Amino acid sequence: MRSPLGALLNSTTGGSGGPPVPYSSRGRASLPWLTRRGRETELQAMGSVGTLFAIVNRTAKAMGGVEWKLWRKAASGKAEDRTEVTSHAALDLWNKPNPFYTQGVFVEAGAQHKLLTGEQWWVVARDERFNIPLELWPVRPDRMEPVPDADAFISGYMYTGPSGEKIALRVEDVLFNRTPHPWDPYRGIGPVQSLLTDLDATRYSAEWNRNFFLNSAEPGGIIEVPSRLGDAQFDELRERWNEQHKGVANAHRVAILEHGKWVDRKFTQRDMQFAELRSVSREVIREAFGFPKPMLGTSEDVNRANAEAAETMFARWLILPEARSIRDTLNSQLLPLFGRTAEGLEFDYVNPVPDDEELQAKTLYAKAQSAHELIQAGGYGPEVLAAVGLPAVSFGQPDADPDRELLIKLVTAAPAALASTILPLLGIDVPPPPAPAAPAPPAARTSLSVFDLARARTPHRPALRAQAEEDDSLDAVRTALDDALTQLLDDWQDISADQHDALIEQVQRAVEDDDTEALSALTVDSEAAAAALTAAMVALWGTAAGQVAAEAAAQGATVEEPAAPEGDLGAGAAVVAALLAAGLAAAAGREALRLMVPGAAASEVAEQVRTALEALSDRPLRDALGGALHRSLNQARLAVCALALEAVPGAVLVAVERLDANRCEPCAAIDGRVFGGLAEAQEAYGTGGYRECLGGVRCRGTVAIRWDGAQ
Repeated sequence: MRSPLGALLNSTTGGSGGPPVPYSSRGRASLPWLTRRGRETELQAMGSVGTLFAIVNRTAKAMGGVEWKLWRKAASGKAEDRTEVTSHAALDLWNKPNPFYTQGVFVEAGAQHKLLTGEQWWVVARDERFNIPLELWPVRPDRMEPVPDADAFISGYMYTGPSGEKIALRVEDVLFNRTPHPWDPYRGIGPVQSLLTDLDATRYSAEWNRNFFLNSAEPGGIIEVPSRLGDAQFDELRERWNEQHKGVANAHRVAILEHGKWVDRKFTQRDMQFAELRSVSREVIREAFGFPKPMLGTSEDVNRANAEAAETMFARWLILPEARSIRDTLNSQLLPLFGRTAEGLEFDYVNPVPDDEELQAKTLYAKAQSAHELIQAGGYGPEVLAAVGLPAVSFGQPDADPDRELLIKLVTAAPAALASTILPLLGIDVPPPPAPAAPAPPAARTSLSVFDLARARTPHRPALRAQAEEDDSLDAVRTALDDALTQLLDDWQDISADQHDALIEQVQRAVEDDDTEALSALTVDSEAAAAALTAAMVALWGTAAGQVAAEAAAQGATVEEPAAPEGDLGAGAAVVAALLAAGLAAAAGREALRLMVPGAAASEVAEQVRTALEALSDRPLRDALGGALHRSLNQARLAVCALALEAVPGAVLVAVERLDANRCEPCAAIDGRVFGGLAEAQEAYGTGGYRECLGGVRCRGTVAIRWDGAQ
């Protein structure tokens, strides 16, 4: 039957609900306060061992320094959307728990208790007329005992006062924060409980050292006498020995024994290995708390790098978990005591982990680089900054003429070929070109502007370059490539939709099965994509080959168009399609892993992943498909050029970089170069754009035939 004490407390609390299985016996009133001596010993240990004091004191003070705020939750559920609450009774109580404790001292006292015993107890004092908490008081864990109940789990608490008086407390009058005990669901456990033997050894070694100096500065021995001593003789011998040899001042004095013999039984401090014992005990205590060695003030094997790492480890693995524990206690136990006025509110701490300045600098630099590239690609500045997570900044100069700002931007981004048009508009004379010189190999990724031309007087291109740029056939090449890419992107929409559906189905299944490893093995079929890309490459091959054949025909040479190598083109298309599919699967897996939190609905995660996939930029897709099509175009042009060179003696091949709106320095350098033969042209443009182009697959350089020297 239920205990009288448990029944009494149940009747006063009026609690409902409880565990589905009993946590305590029905046949006894659990009186675990009879074992409070153990927790009292754990509390007292802080004042007896220096290493333990240093660890507990430093950690508790750091906990007391954590900053707390009260927030109103956002409808989105995101922490960054919350609104700070600066006036509320719960906030006032937490900032000043009672007239004698500030928040910092209150938290520090509770942290000491939890670090030593694994338990932190707060008793609530309230105005019974309004049932509102007015004060919070920390109480020693050794004075608090839960009263278990087989039905309701717990009926209340019993507080033992300094004079031994027992005070029953209701469940709602006590806030309990603990490190769960593995075999006692009602109590907590702390590191000290696993260290009691080591702490005793440390304390005893210190006491032995103390007694070493009090008792003759020598360990004990035995005085042997030949016959039994009477009481008076024994007392006289003891008093005379203590008078002559006891105490530090009498250390190492020569002893004279009458009718006695001294038998040494001493152990030296070296024999006892007290230095090693103290060192080992210190390491054992530090390891039990997981406390970083440099934080104890140890200077050996410590440099700035591992000291800063230790500070971060201390905050992340010691302070942060305890702050989370206090936050849970405040939100789940304290705030509900304020009724409806606390609905939608939550306490939270300011992250105590120090910022990683090096990581922040790298992250900021990466964001700035991304923003720069997006703006260079045509993105709108403010929207780009928001997309990469940078703060909004003003573009241009304050009070500047927007037309002039636009003109300057156009000029600085313009290729050098437009210098003769733009420089005169700014009142700058175009410098005369120097003598032709061989182009130098590129040194770095740079952009040649008209200002560079005005300052450095870039070497003039050979005459063949100007003639090649005037060739109207290149406009047809650009049009054919642009039309093929536009049509392929339109056809790709259905392919992408099918791939998205396949990935979403796999993501939803992985979330339902709680299988995170499956997110690294997402796959998507690329056969349809490869077939579409192959067809587009074959069609563009025919168009490009026909254009060069028409140019040869205009020179009176008949060149038979070679058939498109569908096998080679298909193999290249399959690689491009597979890489695009793998990138899409990787993007889906990364987003799903980010959203896959415990309790997340599989359908919601899947739809969020779909939204993220649909929001991906088409720039990588456009670059990959455009590069594949341009590869087909250039291979077709070179194949027909090989036949045309045989049919029209004297014709030469020329590098043309006019199809790009902007050119990098290597492309500008090769533009207009006359190749010594077909092999040299194939080496430069056989894989698509110019092989040395800094833009990679985005390069649209090609090869044209010059017929000026044709016979």
